[in-house]
This record gives sequence, structure tokens and C-alpha cells, in this order.
Amino acid sequence: MAEYPKPETKEVPIPPRWTKAIGVGIVVMGMAMGTGELILWPHLTAKHGLGILWLALVGITLQYFINQEVARHAAATGESFFSTSGRIIRWSPFFWLIAGILLYMWPGWASILGTIASKLFQTGDYLLWSYVSLGLLLAITFLGKVAYATLERSLKIIVPVFLVLLVVVSFLNLSGETLGNALAGLVNFGYIPGDIDIAVLLGAIVFAGAGGMLNLCVSFWYRDKQIAMGAYVDRIENPITGKPTASAAHAYQFETTDENMSRWKGWMRYVRIDQGIIFWLLGVISIVLVSANAVAVLAPQGLVPSGVEVATLQAEIFGAQFGALGEKLFLAMAYLMLFAVMWTVVDALTRIISDILHTNTKVGTRISIHKLYYSFIVIIVVAQAILLPMQQPLTFLVISSVLGGISMAIYTPLLIYANNTKLPKKIRPNIITNVVMVFAALFYIYFTYRIILNYFAG
Repeated sequence: MAEYPKPETKEVPIPPRWTKAIGVGIVVMGMAMGTGELILWPHLTAKHGLGILWLALVGITLQYFINQEVARHAAATGESFFSTSGRIIRWSPFFWLIAGILLYMWPGWASILGTIASKLFQTGDYLLWSYVSLGLLLAITFLGKVAYATLERSLKIIVPVFLVLLVVVSFLNLSGETLGNALAGLVNFGYIPGDIDIAVLLGAIVFAGAGGMLNLCVSFWYRDKQIAMGAYVDRIENPITGKPTASAAHAYQFETTDENMSRWKGWMRYVRIDQGIIFWLLGVISIVLVSANAVAVLAPQGLVPSGVEVATLQAEIFGAQFGALGEKLFLAMAYLMLFAVMWTVVDALTRIISDILHTNTKVGTRISIHKLYYSFIVIIVVAQAILLPMQQPLTFLVISSVLGGISMAIYTPLLIYANNTKLPKKIRPNIITNVVMVFAALFYIYFTYRIILNYFAG
């Protein structure tokens, strides 16, 4: 294995205006809306009612704190979580490499996109449109200059448009009683239906946000956003349309002077705004509205979105008010949202592989991270295309989310340790954050235990 670089001491960059710092929350929010909000929570609430929404609130709240702590370490060091993990447990990055591949190689989102597109255009089967969607992902990726910037700009359009449409259709579909039941479900702590599938439930909790190892990729996106010490790290640029430079792995640190601490607090304020308002608040609103619509429109008809219809069936939520045009509108927006999710997940897996190989092996001394990234994104898309005929969307998303929950049970304690021992005392998390993080670790460990127990029992 390659040796980790000794941290270089530099000044904390001056924070920009807050509007310049916003962005990663939009990326994570896009993932949350395209998985938990559009896929798993409508499935569960249509089947079991709105009384379980408190678990969505718990899931997304825990992920707010996890995202903040991942961002804290990345902002303080300019390193990804995986390099941080390797400094603590030498060979652990390769565990995360294997886990990332097992988690995110499955083409669940491409399959759902194919199903949506075939219904939207009323021609071709889902496999054809799935292949088209994967090809479109590659085309857009290679057209952009900076990988992260292309992704963020797209989601800054898709997410707000979808939210506005959701609010409009909710105003038309939802009664005060239904909305009241949804809000009551947010505080219905402790209620879990006896007949609920614990694996699907864990998946929904994990996907009430980014979920799984995708939370760890916040460190990549904030670094490419050039937050705090991440400003000294090269962003991943397209070797065709950009001008990437080959560079070795770097790590940074700063002295806790008054000036540096003032700037540091400014950066962390942006993280809290980005994750607290964009990711957490809008995430809670979208979960409540989509779930309430599923209960109001689908449940009375005995419809539970699942299988290949996990997204397309929900077009009836919009169709209830706007007819065929409403259904088409929902399908178009669902396609855009889930395309963004697929793109983000492929981007995340590509970054995990590229970062770990670049930092931990001799490959990084011969090939730039830019070429690694763009090579592996092609390999991953081709692999997903090969796997497409083998899988069923909801099944593989549940498998992915369960494995994600297990990974969270492992990395949350590691993150607590890293931020409380490896960072200067003045920038470590406070007592409230630590208490919540410990609760998060216990929460995911408990559900992992339940999953394993149910598996061996059944």
C-alpha cells in the first residue's frame, strides 16, 4: 500500500457568500427524493399507513448529523472519509471498496428508469429504455468539464421543479385530515406494525436521505465544492473537455488561530445551512407530501407501489387531478429525478473506487485520479448494462439499502472516533452532536441485528 501523505499546514480559505457554498445539500436531497421519497416510503405508507413516518424523521435527522460530521473532517483535512479510515485502520479502505461495489453496482435505478420511460412514451420495453438511460448518463458526464459541477447544476433545476409540482398536486389531492395524520405520524414514536417487512423498513430508513455509503461521499462532493481545506485539492476534471493535472494525494491541517477559527466557523455555518435547510427540512417536507399522497390516492384503490410498478403506479397521484396530462407530467419528473439519482450513485461508486486506488495503491502514482474516474465510470455503466436483465428494481434496491444500513452500523462509530481524536480540540463536535452520533450508531447496529436475526429465523 502507498503511504499516506503527512498533512501540510495552510491557512483556512476565506468563506464565500453563502449562496456560493450551497450545493451539496441539493445533491444529497436529489438522492433522497429519488429513493426514499419516490420509491420506499410510498410503498410502506400505502401498505401500513402514515403512523410509521416517525421512522422517516428519525432516519433523515440521523443522516443530517452524519453528513455534517463527514463534511467536518473533509473540510478540516481535505481528505475523503476513506483516507481518514485508512489512517486509523490500515487496510480498511479495501473493505469499503468491496462494500461500495456490492452496494452500488446493481442497476436498480436504470431498470426503474426503463420502466418509467416505456410507460411515458408508450413504446419499447423497459430494457431498451434502461440501456438508453445508461448511455445518456455517459454522454452527459463526458460533455461536462468538471464532474461534480455538471451534477450539481442539473440537480439545482430538477429538485426545485419537482418540489413545486409536488406542492401543487398536494394542495389539490390532500384533505386537512390526511395532512394532519401525516404530521401526527411524524411524532408517533415507537409504533412499528407487527407485519411490516423489517428489511424494507430498514431500507426506507436508510433511504430517508442519501443512505448507506452515499453519506460518506459527501466528503468528495464538499471537497469538489472546495470547502475550507478542500480548496487546496484538485477537482476531478474531464480529460477530454477539461485540463486535468496529475497530482499526488494531499492532506492538510491548520493552526487554530483566531483568524482561522473565524473562517472555520463560517464554513461550518454553510454546511449546517446546506444540510439543515436544503437536505433535512426539504427532505422531511417531500417525504410527508409524497407519502400522504400515496395514502390519499393509492390506498383507497388498494394499490401498493411495488415491483416494476414501484414508480409508475404513483403517476396516478398526479393523474387524479390532471388526468392523462398529469400522469405524463409525473412520469417525466420522476424520470428526471431518478436519472439524477442513478447518476449520483454511479458518480459516488466511481469516486470511491478512484479515490481508494489513487490514495492506497501504486496505481495512483502512474495514473491521475481524473483518468481513473472517467475510466471507471465507463466500466461501471457497462457492468450495469450487463446486469440489467437479471434483476427486479424493488428487490435490488432493498438489498442495496439493507447492506447500506449494515455499512452505517460500521462507519458511524469510526466517524465518531476520527472526529473526536484526530482533529484539533477546538473544531471537534460538541456534546449534542456526539450524543446523536452515538444514538445513530446504536440505531443502525440494532436494525442490523434485527435483519440478521430475521434472516436466520426465517
